[in-house]
Amino acid sequence: MDRWASGIDTAWLQLEQETNRMVVHGVLFCDGPVDLETLRARVRERWVEVYPGFRQRPTWPTGPVGPARWVDAPPDLAAHVTTLALPEPGDDAALAGRVGELMSRPLPADRPWWRIELVTGYAGGSAVHVAIHHGLADGVALSHLFHALADPVTDPRTPAAYGRPPREPRPVHDLRLMRRELRDRASSLWRTIKHSGTPEGASELLATGRAVKSSAMLLANPPREKPSPLQGRPGVAKAARWTSDVSLDAVKAAGKAAGGSVNDVVCASIAGALRTHLDGADVPRLRAVMPTNLRPLDQPVSAELGNEFGLVLPPLPTDEPDPVRRVERMHHAMATIKRTNQALASFSGIAVAGLGTPGHTQNLVGRYARAASLIISNVPGPLEELVVGDVRVRDLMFWVPCSGNLGLGVSVLSYAGRVRLGVDADLGLIGGQEGMDRFTDALDAELTRL
Repeated sequence: MDRWASGIDTAWLQLEQETNRMVVHGVLFCDGPVDLETLRARVRERWVEVYPGFRQRPTWPTGPVGPARWVDAPPDLAAHVTTLALPEPGDDAALAGRVGELMSRPLPADRPWWRIELVTGYAGGSAVHVAIHHGLADGVALSHLFHALADPVTDPRTPAAYGRPPREPRPVHDLRLMRRELRDRASSLWRTIKHSGTPEGASELLATGRAVKSSAMLLANPPREKPSPLQGRPGVAKAARWTSDVSLDAVKAAGKAAGGSVNDVVCASIAGALRTHLDGADVPRLRAVMPTNLRPLDQPVSAELGNEFGLVLPPLPTDEPDPVRRVERMHHAMATIKRTNQALASFSGIAVAGLGTPGHTQNLVGRYARAASLIISNVPGPLEELVVGDVRVRDLMFWVPCSGNLGLGVSVLSYAGRVRLGVDADLGLIGGQEGMDRFTDALDAELTRL
């Protein structure tokens, strides 16, 4: 049945452009061969028949403004789920090259905006490449879909948003989310005010007021990013890489030692890699665009999937030579942001812009992009290794799309007690394949230090 898209999903559909495709890419690294017909059957039964977006394509309003509309377009699984034999030697470099090629291509507009490619001949096993347009699903929704495709998990800590069947869609998606988030934030602020009679409470209330004021100014008038080689006009050609994995416990331990979280440690490592990539001592403090989840992980996702996240703009300690101080500074920056409504405010602004013309949305998100040098997305992944039939998924990776004129994305995914970073970049802005390798090697070196 045809349906209206939400304002936020329309916005991410409107952000599609030739030089930055709004497509989330993911890969399941499998220990053995996956049967194509078995994969198609699972996709049909567990995705297409359950989630309407997999059997619909977006169409645009006939007037100048208004949301997109999802219209029925039954998928041909022979066209949507295809196979490719990876060229020799079938290693990581060959697979990365294929993912980079697909990042540079649009999804066909005349059918549902997703595709799967089963890659054979990879590292003695196979890989399943998934491409889903951001207007259909965000990172948390993609992690839910990975769980749905695999056999049921047994770890009781698995969030309901990942492991439970989806709930029926509810109307007025954007307004419901904003009302829920405003209620929760008002409750949190009220608790802070009630404790303002104590020295600690008064200090927290003052810090919250300052953070909200600076956040409002940042969103109302995002500053232009400091000049760096990462800036410029992106082209069509993209590249993909991923780092070696590191123990999640090791990352947690490094965070605890410096008083920070897993996200603080990873972002500090990215800042260190940027210092190395940009050669050095005089690297300015750069800023990142960071998607922040607004979806309750303790509740099932909607069958419409969609997007439930806002954007924040944390400064990265790229100007800090000391690795420990980088974690401390990152922790302070994120703690300040958590006192604000920055993610909700950006979600609301983008959702409203999505009801206008594509130009309105592109201008708004472009202002955020001009205030940063890269996008960093952190999604908690499966707690245990997934299995598809009798094939073990030894690893899992995703890549966040860039928007506006951003040319570098770093995706963080935890999987079965390990953490790995995916890198996608514009080849013209990162310095070609050699520059891509140099930045990924720098990331690996930072993670190895943990």
